[in-house]
Amino acid sequence: MRTEIVTTPERSWLMARVRKEGTSAEIAVRAILDDLGNEYESNVKDLPGSPDLANRDYEWAIFVHGCFWHAHEGCSRWKVPSRNQAFWEEKFKQNKARDKRKLEQLAEIDYSVLVVWECELGDKIRLENRLREYLYPVEKYVYSPSKKSVTRTIQLRSGDKYSTRLFVNDIDVESWDSRAAYDLALLRKSTPREISDSLEVVRCVDLFSGCGGLSLGALEACSAIGKKFLPIAALDNNPIALDVYERNFKGVNKFESNIWNIIDGKIGTNVTKNERKFVNEVGPVNICLSGPPCQGYSDLNNFTRREDPKNELYMRVARFVEIANPEHILIENVPRVIHGKGREVEKSHAIIESLGYNVDEAIIDLSSLGVPQKRKRHVLIGSISKKIKIKQIIKKFKVKQKTTTNWAIDDLENVERKSVFNAPSRHTIVNKKRIQYLIDNDLFDLPNHMRPLCHQNNNHSYISMYGRMKPDELAQTITSGYGSPGQGRFIHPTRPSTITPHEAARLQFFPDYFDFSSVNKRTKLAEMIGNAAPMKLSYVFCIEFLG
Repeated sequence: MRTEIVTTPERSWLMARVRKEGTSAEIAVRAILDDLGNEYESNVKDLPGSPDLANRDYEWAIFVHGCFWHAHEGCSRWKVPSRNQAFWEEKFKQNKARDKRKLEQLAEIDYSVLVVWECELGDKIRLENRLREYLYPVEKYVYSPSKKSVTRTIQLRSGDKYSTRLFVNDIDVESWDSRAAYDLALLRKSTPREISDSLEVVRCVDLFSGCGGLSLGALEACSAIGKKFLPIAALDNNPIALDVYERNFKGVNKFESNIWNIIDGKIGTNVTKNERKFVNEVGPVNICLSGPPCQGYSDLNNFTRREDPKNELYMRVARFVEIANPEHILIENVPRVIHGKGREVEKSHAIIESLGYNVDEAIIDLSSLGVPQKRKRHVLIGSISKKIKIKQIIKKFKVKQKTTTNWAIDDLENVERKSVFNAPSRHTIVNKKRIQYLIDNDLFDLPNHMRPLCHQNNNHSYISMYGRMKPDELAQTITSGYGSPGQGRFIHPTRPSTITPHEAARLQFFPDYFDFSSVNKRTKLAEMIGNAAPMKLSYVFCIEFLG
Protein backbone atom coordinates (compact mmCIF):
# COMPACT_ATOMS: atom_id res chain seq x y z
CA MET A 1 0.00 0.00 0.00
CA ARG A 2 1.30 3.44 -0.86
CA THR A 3 2.14 5.56 2.17
CA GLU A 4 3.33 8.79 0.61
CA ILE A 5 1.03 11.68 -0.18
CA VAL A 6 -0.12 11.42 -3.80
CA THR A 7 0.75 14.50 -5.84
CA THR A 8 -1.89 16.26 -7.89
CA PRO A 9 -0.57 15.00 -11.28
CA GLU A 10 -0.37 11.42 -9.98
CA ARG A 11 -3.88 11.64 -8.55
CA SER A 12 -5.22 12.93 -11.87
CA TRP A 13 -3.46 10.08 -13.69
CA LEU A 14 -5.07 7.49 -11.35
CA MET A 15 -8.55 8.97 -11.76
CA ALA A 16 -8.22 9.09 -15.50
CA ARG A 17 -7.65 5.32 -15.51
CA VAL A 18 -11.04 4.66 -13.85
CA ARG A 19 -13.40 3.18 -16.47
CA LYS A 20 -16.51 5.31 -17.09
CA GLU A 21 -18.09 3.01 -19.66
CA GLY A 22 -18.37 -0.76 -19.98
CA THR A 23 -17.37 -1.49 -16.40
CA SER A 24 -17.60 -5.07 -15.15
CA ALA A 25 -20.61 -4.05 -13.03
CA GLU A 26 -22.37 -2.55 -16.05
CA ILE A 27 -21.66 -5.66 -18.15
CA ALA A 28 -23.11 -7.83 -15.38
CA VAL A 29 -26.30 -5.75 -15.28
CA ARG A 30 -26.57 -5.96 -19.07
CA ALA A 31 -26.36 -9.76 -18.83
CA ILE A 32 -29.29 -9.81 -16.39
CA LEU A 33 -31.35 -7.55 -18.66
CA ASP A 34 -30.51 -9.79 -21.61
CA ASP A 35 -31.69 -12.85 -19.67
CA LEU A 36 -34.92 -10.99 -18.83
CA GLY A 37 -35.47 -10.27 -22.52
CA ASN A 38 -35.18 -6.49 -22.27
CA GLU A 39 -34.18 -4.17 -25.07
CA TYR A 40 -31.93 -1.22 -24.21
CA GLU A 41 -29.18 1.09 -25.41
CA SER A 42 -25.85 1.41 -23.66
CA ASN A 43 -24.06 4.65 -22.70
CA VAL A 44 -26.76 6.86 -24.12
CA LYS A 45 -24.92 10.16 -24.53
CA ASP A 46 -27.78 12.11 -26.10
CA LEU A 47 -29.96 11.72 -22.99
CA PRO A 48 -29.37 13.98 -19.98
CA GLY A 49 -26.70 12.54 -17.71
CA SER A 50 -25.66 9.93 -20.32
CA PRO A 51 -27.28 6.96 -18.53
CA ASP A 52 -25.46 3.64 -18.72
CA LEU A 53 -28.58 1.84 -19.99
CA ALA A 54 -31.86 3.21 -21.33
CA ASN A 55 -34.99 2.37 -23.28
CA ARG A 56 -36.54 5.32 -25.12
CA ASP A 57 -39.85 3.60 -25.89
CA TYR A 58 -40.63 2.97 -22.23
CA GLU A 59 -38.71 6.04 -21.00
CA TRP A 60 -36.52 4.38 -18.39
CA ALA A 61 -32.86 4.76 -17.59
CA ILE A 62 -30.43 2.84 -15.38
CA PHE A 63 -27.19 4.05 -13.85
CA VAL A 64 -24.71 1.41 -12.66
CA HIS A 65 -22.66 3.08 -9.93
CA GLY A 66 -19.38 2.00 -8.44
CA CYS A 67 -19.83 2.17 -4.69
CA PHE A 68 -16.53 3.97 -3.99
CA TRP A 69 -16.59 6.69 -6.61
CA HIS A 70 -20.28 7.45 -6.13
CA ALA A 71 -20.08 7.42 -2.32
CA HIS A 72 -22.59 4.68 -1.53
CA GLU A 73 -23.75 5.54 1.99
CA GLY A 74 -23.68 2.60 4.40
CA CYS A 75 -21.69 0.38 2.02
CA SER A 76 -18.46 -1.30 3.16
CA ARG A 77 -16.91 -0.52 -0.22
CA TRP A 78 -16.95 3.19 0.45
CA LYS A 79 -15.27 5.29 3.07
CA VAL A 80 -13.37 8.55 2.94
CA PRO A 81 -9.64 7.81 2.68
CA SER A 82 -7.69 8.98 5.72
CA ARG A 83 -5.03 10.72 3.63
CA ASN A 84 -5.93 13.92 1.81
CA GLN A 85 -9.30 13.73 3.55
CA ALA A 86 -10.37 17.26 2.60
CA PHE A 87 -9.76 16.54 -1.07
CA TRP A 88 -11.75 13.31 -1.00
CA GLU A 89 -14.65 14.81 0.93
CA GLU A 90 -14.95 17.56 -1.66
CA LYS A 91 -14.57 15.04 -4.50
CA PHE A 92 -17.38 12.82 -3.15
CA LYS A 93 -19.58 15.86 -2.52
CA GLN A 94 -19.19 16.91 -6.16
CA ASN A 95 -19.86 13.37 -7.43
CA LYS A 96 -23.05 13.08 -5.38
CA ALA A 97 -24.24 16.50 -6.54
CA ARG A 98 -23.57 15.52 -10.17
CA ASP A 99 -25.46 12.23 -9.74
CA LYS A 100 -28.44 14.05 -8.22
CA ARG A 101 -28.41 16.53 -11.11
CA LYS A 102 -28.50 13.70 -13.66
CA LEU A 103 -31.56 12.15 -12.03
CA GLU A 104 -33.33 15.51 -11.90
CA GLN A 105 -32.59 16.19 -15.58
CA LEU A 106 -34.04 12.84 -16.64
CA ALA A 107 -37.08 13.37 -14.42
CA GLU A 108 -37.70 16.67 -16.22
CA ILE A 109 -38.22 14.77 -19.49
CA ASP A 110 -40.41 12.17 -17.74
CA TYR A 111 -37.89 9.34 -17.56
CA SER A 112 -38.03 6.97 -14.60
CA VAL A 113 -34.57 6.20 -13.25
CA LEU A 114 -33.07 3.28 -11.34
CA VAL A 115 -29.63 3.29 -9.69
CA VAL A 116 -27.92 -0.10 -9.40
CA TRP A 117 -24.97 -0.23 -7.02
CA GLU A 118 -21.89 -2.34 -7.65
CA CYS A 119 -22.31 -4.12 -4.31
CA GLU A 120 -25.77 -5.39 -5.36
CA LEU A 121 -24.11 -7.76 -7.81
CA GLY A 122 -23.10 -9.89 -4.86
CA ASP A 123 -26.68 -11.18 -4.76
CA LYS A 124 -27.74 -11.56 -8.38
CA ILE A 125 -31.08 -13.18 -7.59
CA ARG A 126 -32.06 -10.25 -5.40
CA LEU A 127 -30.87 -7.77 -8.04
CA GLU A 128 -32.77 -9.62 -10.77
CA ASN A 129 -35.95 -9.39 -8.69
CA ARG A 130 -35.34 -5.67 -8.17
CA LEU A 131 -34.97 -5.17 -11.92
CA ARG A 132 -38.14 -7.18 -12.56
CA GLU A 133 -40.03 -5.03 -10.08
CA TYR A 134 -38.76 -1.87 -11.79
CA LEU A 135 -39.25 -2.94 -15.41
CA TYR A 136 -42.32 -5.19 -15.38
CA PRO A 137 -45.05 -5.84 -16.22
CA VAL A 138 -44.65 -4.62 -19.78
CA GLU A 139 -46.72 -5.15 -22.91
CA LYS A 140 -45.71 -5.32 -26.58
CA TYR A 141 -47.80 -5.37 -29.76
CA VAL A 142 -46.59 -7.06 -32.94
CA TYR A 143 -48.35 -6.96 -36.32
CA SER A 144 -48.19 -9.98 -38.61
CA PRO A 145 -48.92 -8.93 -42.24
CA SER A 146 -49.24 -12.54 -43.38
CA LYS A 147 -51.83 -13.40 -40.74
CA LYS A 148 -53.47 -9.96 -40.72
CA SER A 149 -53.35 -9.98 -36.94
CA VAL A 150 -51.79 -8.17 -34.01
CA THR A 151 -50.47 -10.08 -31.01
CA ARG A 152 -50.32 -8.46 -27.58
CA THR A 153 -47.70 -10.01 -25.29
CA ILE A 154 -47.46 -9.14 -21.61
CA GLN A 155 -44.43 -10.15 -19.58
CA LEU A 156 -44.94 -10.24 -15.80
CA ARG A 157 -42.50 -9.77 -12.96
CA SER A 158 -42.33 -13.55 -12.63
CA GLY A 159 -40.95 -13.76 -16.16
CA ASP A 160 -44.12 -15.46 -17.43
CA LYS A 161 -45.42 -14.24 -20.79
CA TYR A 162 -49.03 -14.22 -22.01
CA SER A 163 -50.13 -13.51 -25.57
CA THR A 164 -53.49 -12.61 -27.08
CA ARG A 165 -54.10 -12.23 -30.82
CA LEU A 166 -56.79 -10.24 -32.63
CA PHE A 167 -57.39 -10.18 -36.38
CA VAL A 168 -57.26 -6.76 -38.04
CA ASN A 169 -58.49 -7.62 -41.56
CA ASP A 170 -60.68 -4.53 -41.97
CA ILE A 171 -58.36 -2.08 -40.20
CA ASP A 172 -55.96 0.27 -41.96
CA VAL A 173 -52.89 -0.87 -40.01
CA GLU A 174 -50.54 1.30 -42.08
CA SER A 175 -52.20 4.44 -40.69
CA TRP A 176 -51.88 3.29 -37.11
CA ASP A 177 -49.28 1.50 -35.04
CA SER A 178 -49.77 -2.08 -33.87
CA ARG A 179 -51.21 -1.11 -30.51
CA ALA A 180 -53.84 1.23 -32.00
CA ALA A 181 -54.79 -1.49 -34.50
CA TYR A 182 -55.18 -4.03 -31.69
CA ASP A 183 -57.31 -1.64 -29.61
CA LEU A 184 -59.56 -0.86 -32.55
CA ALA A 185 -60.01 -4.57 -33.25
CA LEU A 186 -60.98 -4.96 -29.60
CA LEU A 187 -63.52 -2.13 -29.83
CA ARG A 188 -65.09 -3.67 -32.93
CA LYS A 189 -65.23 -7.13 -31.38
CA SER A 190 -68.81 -8.39 -31.30
CA THR A 191 -68.30 -11.42 -29.05
CA PRO A 192 -66.97 -11.15 -25.50
CA ARG A 193 -63.78 -12.83 -24.38
CA GLU A 194 -64.14 -16.20 -22.74
CA ILE A 195 -63.57 -16.08 -18.99
CA SER A 196 -60.38 -17.92 -18.11
CA ASP A 197 -60.80 -21.15 -16.17
CA SER A 198 -57.54 -20.49 -14.35
CA LEU A 199 -57.28 -21.61 -10.74
CA GLU A 200 -55.88 -18.16 -9.94
CA VAL A 201 -59.05 -16.19 -9.24
CA VAL A 202 -59.21 -12.39 -8.93
CA ARG A 203 -62.10 -11.41 -6.65
CA CYS A 204 -63.37 -7.93 -7.48
CA VAL A 205 -65.76 -5.51 -5.73
CA ASP A 206 -67.05 -2.52 -7.73
CA LEU A 207 -68.47 0.29 -5.56
CA PHE A 208 -70.60 2.91 -7.39
CA SER A 209 -70.30 0.44 -10.23
CA GLY A 210 -72.60 2.05 -12.77
CA CYS A 211 -72.78 -0.21 -15.81
CA GLY A 212 -69.27 -1.56 -15.20
CA GLY A 213 -66.60 0.43 -17.06
CA LEU A 214 -63.98 -0.16 -14.38
CA SER A 215 -64.88 -3.83 -14.05
CA LEU A 216 -64.56 -4.22 -17.81
CA GLY A 217 -60.95 -3.04 -17.62
CA ALA A 218 -60.26 -5.45 -14.77
CA LEU A 219 -61.78 -8.30 -16.79
CA GLU A 220 -59.61 -7.43 -19.80
CA ALA A 221 -56.51 -7.32 -17.57
CA CYS A 222 -57.30 -10.73 -16.10
CA SER A 223 -57.89 -12.17 -19.59
CA ALA A 224 -54.58 -10.70 -20.75
CA ILE A 225 -52.51 -12.45 -18.07
CA GLY A 226 -54.33 -15.76 -17.66
CA LYS A 227 -56.31 -15.11 -14.49
CA LYS A 228 -60.00 -15.70 -13.78
CA PHE A 229 -62.01 -12.53 -13.15
CA LEU A 230 -64.68 -13.01 -10.50
CA PRO A 231 -67.07 -10.06 -9.92
CA ILE A 232 -68.20 -10.78 -6.37
CA ALA A 233 -70.14 -7.55 -5.76
CA ALA A 234 -71.45 -4.53 -7.66
CA LEU A 235 -72.98 -1.78 -5.53
CA ASP A 236 -74.99 1.08 -7.02
CA ASN A 237 -78.33 2.80 -6.42
CA ASN A 238 -79.19 2.81 -10.13
CA PRO A 239 -81.17 -0.36 -10.94
CA ILE A 240 -80.98 0.16 -14.71
CA ALA A 241 -77.19 0.46 -14.64
CA LEU A 242 -76.95 -2.59 -12.36
CA ASP A 243 -79.05 -4.61 -14.82
CA VAL A 244 -76.55 -3.73 -17.56
CA TYR A 245 -73.70 -4.70 -15.24
CA GLU A 246 -75.34 -8.07 -14.57
CA ARG A 247 -75.85 -8.77 -18.29
CA ASN A 248 -72.15 -8.28 -18.88
CA PHE A 249 -70.71 -9.84 -15.73
CA LYS A 250 -72.62 -13.05 -15.14
CA GLY A 251 -73.09 -14.26 -11.59
CA VAL A 252 -72.32 -10.96 -9.89
CA ASN A 253 -73.96 -10.30 -6.54
CA LYS A 254 -75.88 -7.03 -7.06
CA PHE A 255 -76.42 -4.57 -4.22
CA GLU A 256 -78.99 -2.01 -5.32
CA SER A 257 -78.76 0.53 -2.54
CA ASN A 258 -77.45 3.84 -1.34
CA ILE A 259 -74.00 2.95 -0.02
CA TRP A 260 -74.85 4.53 3.35
CA ASN A 261 -77.38 1.75 3.92
CA ILE A 262 -74.64 -0.88 3.68
CA ILE A 263 -71.36 0.78 4.67
CA ASP A 264 -72.83 2.86 7.48
CA GLY A 265 -70.14 3.03 10.16
CA LYS A 266 -67.94 5.99 10.99
CA ILE A 267 -64.29 5.66 10.12
CA GLY A 268 -62.29 4.42 13.07
CA THR A 269 -65.24 2.74 14.81
CA ASN A 270 -66.21 -0.91 15.21
CA VAL A 271 -67.81 -2.72 12.28
CA THR A 272 -71.59 -2.27 12.25
CA LYS A 273 -74.15 -5.03 11.80
CA ASN A 274 -74.84 -3.99 8.19
CA GLU A 275 -71.14 -3.78 7.39
CA ARG A 276 -70.40 -7.17 8.91
CA LYS A 277 -73.18 -8.73 6.84
CA PHE A 278 -71.82 -7.15 3.64
CA VAL A 279 -68.21 -8.10 4.33
CA ASN A 280 -69.16 -11.70 5.18
CA GLU A 281 -71.24 -11.98 2.03
CA VAL A 282 -68.46 -10.56 -0.14
CA GLY A 283 -65.59 -12.54 1.37
CA PRO A 284 -61.91 -11.90 0.53
CA VAL A 285 -61.32 -9.06 -1.96
CA ASN A 286 -58.34 -8.82 -4.30
CA ILE A 287 -59.34 -5.58 -6.03
CA CYS A 288 -61.72 -2.80 -4.98
CA LEU A 289 -62.75 -0.55 -7.86
CA SER A 290 -64.68 2.65 -7.25
CA GLY A 291 -65.93 5.71 -9.07
CA PRO A 292 -67.86 7.82 -6.52
CA PRO A 293 -70.34 10.36 -7.97
CA CYS A 294 -68.39 13.27 -9.39
CA GLN A 295 -71.09 15.82 -10.20
CA GLY A 296 -70.50 17.72 -6.95
CA TYR A 297 -66.88 18.35 -7.92
CA SER A 298 -67.51 19.24 -11.55
CA ASP A 299 -66.82 22.72 -12.92
CA LEU A 300 -70.12 22.34 -14.76
CA ASN A 301 -71.97 22.21 -11.43
CA ASN A 302 -73.01 25.80 -10.76
CA PHE A 303 -75.21 24.92 -7.80
CA THR A 304 -73.09 23.32 -5.08
CA ARG A 305 -69.60 24.49 -6.09
CA ARG A 306 -67.79 21.48 -4.65
CA GLU A 307 -69.79 21.52 -1.41
CA ASP A 308 -72.26 18.88 -2.57
CA PRO A 309 -73.31 16.45 0.21
CA LYS A 310 -72.69 13.58 -2.25
CA ASN A 311 -68.98 14.36 -2.03
CA GLU A 312 -68.96 12.56 1.34
CA LEU A 313 -69.53 9.35 -0.62
CA TYR A 314 -65.84 9.38 -1.59
CA MET A 315 -64.88 8.57 1.98
CA ARG A 316 -67.20 5.55 2.07
CA VAL A 317 -64.54 3.83 -0.03
CA ALA A 318 -61.96 4.48 2.68
CA ARG A 319 -64.40 2.95 5.19
CA PHE A 320 -64.79 -0.14 2.99
CA VAL A 321 -61.00 -0.49 2.86
CA GLU A 322 -60.92 -0.23 6.66
CA ILE A 323 -63.45 -3.03 7.22
CA ALA A 324 -62.76 -5.33 4.23
CA ASN A 325 -58.97 -5.02 3.72
CA PRO A 326 -58.86 -5.51 -0.08
CA GLU A 327 -55.41 -6.21 -1.47
CA HIS A 328 -55.55 -3.43 -4.08
CA ILE A 329 -57.68 -0.27 -4.45
CA LEU A 330 -58.47 2.05 -7.36
CA ILE A 331 -60.64 5.17 -6.92
CA GLU A 332 -61.24 7.43 -9.91
CA ASN A 333 -62.92 10.83 -10.15
CA VAL A 334 -62.75 14.20 -11.90
CA PRO A 335 -59.55 16.25 -11.45
CA ARG A 336 -61.41 18.83 -9.36
CA VAL A 337 -62.04 16.24 -6.65
CA ILE A 338 -58.84 17.39 -4.94
CA HIS A 339 -60.47 20.79 -4.35
CA GLY A 340 -63.51 19.46 -2.50
CA LYS A 341 -64.35 21.67 0.49
CA GLY A 342 -64.45 18.62 2.77
CA ARG A 343 -60.91 17.52 1.73
CA GLU A 344 -62.31 14.06 1.01
CA VAL A 345 -59.34 12.91 -1.08
CA GLU A 346 -56.75 14.16 1.38
CA LYS A 347 -58.53 12.47 4.28
CA SER A 348 -59.09 9.21 2.38
CA HIS A 349 -55.44 9.12 1.32
CA ALA A 350 -54.31 9.52 4.94
CA ILE A 351 -56.76 6.92 6.26
CA ILE A 352 -55.84 4.27 3.69
CA GLU A 353 -52.14 4.93 4.20
CA SER A 354 -52.55 4.60 7.98
CA LEU A 355 -54.00 1.11 7.37
CA GLY A 356 -50.66 -0.02 5.95
CA TYR A 357 -51.29 0.51 2.23
CA ASN A 358 -48.82 1.95 -0.26
CA VAL A 359 -50.82 4.89 -1.62
CA ASP A 360 -50.33 7.20 -4.58
CA GLU A 361 -52.53 9.67 -6.43
CA ALA A 362 -52.28 11.69 -9.63
CA ILE A 363 -54.27 13.27 -12.45
CA ILE A 364 -54.10 11.19 -15.64
CA ASP A 365 -54.72 12.20 -19.24
CA LEU A 366 -56.50 9.12 -20.58
CA SER A 367 -55.61 9.96 -24.18
CA SER A 368 -52.05 8.93 -23.25
CA LEU A 369 -53.44 5.41 -22.73
CA GLY A 370 -55.16 5.32 -26.12
CA VAL A 371 -58.62 6.65 -25.19
CA PRO A 372 -59.79 8.81 -28.15
CA GLN A 373 -61.04 11.78 -26.14
CA LYS A 374 -59.84 14.67 -24.00
CA ARG A 375 -60.56 13.07 -20.66
CA LYS A 376 -58.56 13.63 -17.51
CA ARG A 377 -59.23 11.78 -14.28
CA HIS A 378 -57.90 11.89 -10.76
CA VAL A 379 -56.80 8.45 -9.61
CA LEU A 380 -55.98 7.25 -6.10
CA ILE A 381 -54.49 3.78 -5.83
CA GLY A 382 -53.48 1.67 -2.88
CA SER A 383 -51.81 -1.70 -2.53
CA ILE A 384 -51.03 -3.70 0.57
CA SER A 385 -48.51 -5.89 -1.30
CA LYS A 386 -46.84 -3.66 -3.90
CA LYS A 387 -45.16 -0.27 -4.00
CA ILE A 388 -46.72 1.31 -7.05
CA LYS A 389 -46.16 4.76 -8.54
CA ILE A 390 -48.81 6.07 -10.91
CA LYS A 391 -46.35 8.07 -12.98
CA GLN A 392 -44.26 4.98 -13.71
CA ILE A 393 -47.34 2.95 -14.64
CA ILE A 394 -48.50 5.56 -17.14
CA LYS A 395 -45.03 5.60 -18.70
CA LYS A 396 -45.10 1.83 -19.16
CA PHE A 397 -48.46 1.91 -20.94
CA LYS A 398 -48.22 5.27 -22.70
CA VAL A 399 -49.17 5.08 -26.37
CA LYS A 400 -46.82 6.25 -29.08
CA GLN A 401 -49.71 7.41 -31.25
CA LYS A 402 -52.87 8.99 -29.85
CA THR A 403 -56.13 7.85 -31.38
CA THR A 404 -58.82 10.11 -32.84
CA THR A 405 -62.57 10.48 -33.24
CA ASN A 406 -62.61 8.90 -36.69
CA TRP A 407 -60.35 6.07 -35.52
CA ALA A 408 -63.09 5.04 -33.10
CA ILE A 409 -66.31 5.65 -35.01
CA ASP A 410 -65.84 6.01 -38.77
CA ASP A 411 -67.08 2.45 -39.44
CA LEU A 412 -70.39 3.23 -37.69
CA GLU A 413 -71.52 6.02 -40.02
CA ASN A 414 -73.75 3.80 -42.13
CA VAL A 415 -75.07 1.53 -39.38
CA GLU A 416 -78.86 1.16 -39.44
CA ARG A 417 -80.57 3.58 -37.04
CA LYS A 418 -83.34 1.23 -35.90
CA SER A 419 -82.49 0.93 -32.18
CA VAL A 420 -82.04 3.60 -29.52
CA PHE A 421 -78.41 2.53 -29.26
CA ASN A 422 -77.68 3.32 -32.92
CA ALA A 423 -79.95 6.33 -33.47
CA PRO A 424 -78.99 9.95 -32.75
CA SER A 425 -81.16 12.28 -30.67
CA ARG A 426 -83.94 14.26 -32.28
CA HIS A 427 -83.37 18.01 -32.44
CA THR A 428 -85.40 21.18 -32.61
CA ILE A 429 -85.81 22.94 -35.94
CA VAL A 430 -83.37 25.64 -34.81
CA ASN A 431 -80.70 23.11 -33.85
CA LYS A 432 -81.19 21.18 -37.08
CA LYS A 433 -80.44 24.40 -38.98
CA ARG A 434 -77.33 24.99 -36.88
CA ILE A 435 -76.06 21.46 -37.48
CA GLN A 436 -76.75 21.60 -41.22
CA TYR A 437 -75.01 24.98 -41.47
CA LEU A 438 -71.80 23.49 -40.08
CA ILE A 439 -71.95 20.54 -42.49
CA ASP A 440 -72.78 22.67 -45.55
CA ASN A 441 -70.03 25.19 -44.82
CA ASP A 442 -67.47 22.67 -43.57
CA LEU A 443 -67.14 24.52 -40.27
CA PHE A 444 -66.36 23.12 -36.84
CA ASP A 445 -67.36 26.15 -34.75
CA LEU A 446 -70.78 27.78 -35.05
CA PRO A 447 -70.66 31.51 -35.87
CA ASN A 448 -71.94 33.82 -33.14
CA HIS A 449 -74.90 35.04 -35.17
CA MET A 450 -76.33 31.51 -35.22
CA ARG A 451 -75.89 30.87 -31.52
CA PRO A 452 -78.46 31.49 -28.78
CA LEU A 453 -78.55 35.14 -27.70
CA CYS A 454 -76.72 34.37 -24.46
CA HIS A 455 -73.78 33.03 -26.50
CA GLN A 456 -73.50 35.91 -28.96
CA ASN A 457 -71.11 38.00 -26.88
CA ASN A 458 -67.77 38.07 -28.71
CA ASN A 459 -65.99 37.32 -25.44
CA HIS A 460 -67.94 34.16 -24.59
CA SER A 461 -66.06 30.97 -23.75
CA TYR A 462 -68.58 28.51 -25.22
CA ILE A 463 -66.67 27.77 -28.43
CA SER A 464 -67.18 24.00 -28.21
CA MET A 465 -70.94 24.30 -27.62
CA TYR A 466 -72.82 23.64 -30.88
CA GLY A 467 -69.48 22.51 -32.30
CA ARG A 468 -68.77 19.80 -34.83
CA MET A 469 -66.32 17.06 -33.87
CA LYS A 470 -62.97 17.15 -35.62
CA PRO A 471 -62.39 13.76 -37.25
CA ASP A 472 -58.61 13.67 -36.94
CA GLU A 473 -58.41 14.95 -33.38
CA LEU A 474 -59.39 13.70 -29.96
CA ALA A 475 -63.08 13.94 -29.15
CA GLN A 476 -64.23 16.30 -26.45
CA THR A 477 -64.81 14.68 -23.05
CA ILE A 478 -67.90 12.49 -23.43
CA THR A 479 -70.57 13.47 -20.91
CA SER A 480 -74.18 12.42 -20.45
CA GLY A 481 -75.05 15.42 -22.65
CA TYR A 482 -73.47 14.01 -25.82
CA GLY A 483 -76.89 13.89 -27.52
CA SER A 484 -77.36 17.66 -27.32
CA PRO A 485 -75.40 20.10 -29.51
CA GLY A 486 -75.78 22.72 -26.80
CA GLN A 487 -73.87 20.54 -24.31
CA GLY A 488 -70.56 20.48 -26.17
CA ARG A 489 -68.76 19.53 -29.38
CA PHE A 490 -70.93 16.49 -30.07
CA ILE A 491 -72.08 17.00 -33.68
CA HIS A 492 -70.91 14.13 -35.86
CA PRO A 493 -67.89 14.92 -38.11
CA THR A 494 -69.76 14.18 -41.37
CA ARG A 495 -73.39 13.43 -40.54
CA PRO A 496 -76.01 16.15 -39.77
CA SER A 497 -76.74 14.92 -36.24
CA THR A 498 -75.12 14.46 -32.86
CA ILE A 499 -73.30 11.21 -32.19
CA THR A 500 -75.27 8.09 -31.32
CA PRO A 501 -75.03 6.17 -28.03
CA HIS A 502 -73.06 3.50 -29.91
CA GLU A 503 -70.53 6.09 -31.07
CA ALA A 504 -70.33 7.61 -27.58
CA ALA A 505 -69.74 4.12 -26.16
CA ARG A 506 -66.88 3.53 -28.60
CA LEU A 507 -65.30 6.85 -27.60
CA GLN A 508 -65.66 5.73 -23.97
CA PHE A 509 -63.85 2.50 -24.90
CA PHE A 510 -66.78 0.11 -24.63
CA PRO A 511 -66.27 -2.73 -27.13
CA ASP A 512 -69.21 -3.66 -29.36
CA TYR A 513 -69.76 -6.86 -27.42
CA PHE A 514 -70.71 -4.89 -24.29
CA ASP A 515 -74.47 -5.37 -23.97
CA PHE A 516 -76.61 -2.24 -23.48
CA SER A 517 -79.72 -3.83 -25.02
CA SER A 518 -81.73 -3.81 -21.78
CA VAL A 519 -81.89 0.02 -21.87
CA ASN A 520 -84.57 1.55 -24.07
CA LYS A 521 -84.62 5.07 -22.64
CA ARG A 522 -82.22 7.45 -24.31
CA THR A 523 -81.60 9.57 -21.20
CA LYS A 524 -80.73 6.55 -19.07
CA LEU A 525 -78.39 5.24 -21.75
CA ALA A 526 -76.68 8.62 -22.05
CA GLU A 527 -76.30 8.87 -18.29
CA MET A 528 -74.56 5.51 -17.84
CA ILE A 529 -72.31 5.89 -20.90
CA GLY A 530 -71.34 9.48 -20.09
CA ASN A 531 -70.65 8.73 -16.43
CA ALA A 532 -68.60 5.59 -17.07
CA ALA A 533 -64.84 5.34 -16.70
CA PRO A 534 -63.10 4.10 -19.87
CA MET A 535 -61.89 0.55 -19.30
CA LYS A 536 -58.32 1.44 -20.30
CA LEU A 537 -57.96 3.19 -16.96
CA SER A 538 -58.56 0.14 -14.78
CA TYR A 539 -56.88 -2.18 -17.31
CA VAL A 540 -53.41 -0.69 -16.86
CA PHE A 541 -53.65 -0.52 -13.07
CA CYS A 542 -54.98 -4.06 -12.75
CA ILE A 543 -52.15 -5.34 -14.94
CA GLU A 544 -49.77 -3.62 -12.52
CA PHE A 545 -51.60 -4.90 -9.43
CA LEU A 546 -51.72 -8.47 -10.66
CA GLY A 547 -48.48 -8.68 -12.66
